[in-house]
Amino acid sequence: MKIEFADLVLLNDELKKLNSRYHIDYKNETTACIEPPGECCLTQDMKEQTIMCIQEYYRGKNARVIFSEDFLYFYVEDDDTDPDNEVIKK
Repeated sequence: MKIEFADLVLLNDELKKLNSRYHIDYKNETTACIEPPGECCLTQDMKEQTIMCIQEYYRGKNARVIFSEDFLYFYVEDDDTDPDNEVIKK
């Protein structure tokens, strides 16, 4: 599934509302890059909040998010099978 640039703009706006210092950038048409904040601001809670924000956004679009093992990249695919939209790493 393609990642639309407009979706990343909306996701970054949601992260800003949550006072998250994470930022999502467009890597290519199928992959987005998650830029974490500097080490002084990086917390496990902030990371989890960011992951949940991304998942909830795409759940609303009936899509599932697949994260890289290091959680620095993700792509999305249509979700017809996973009602819980759990964190999936590849």
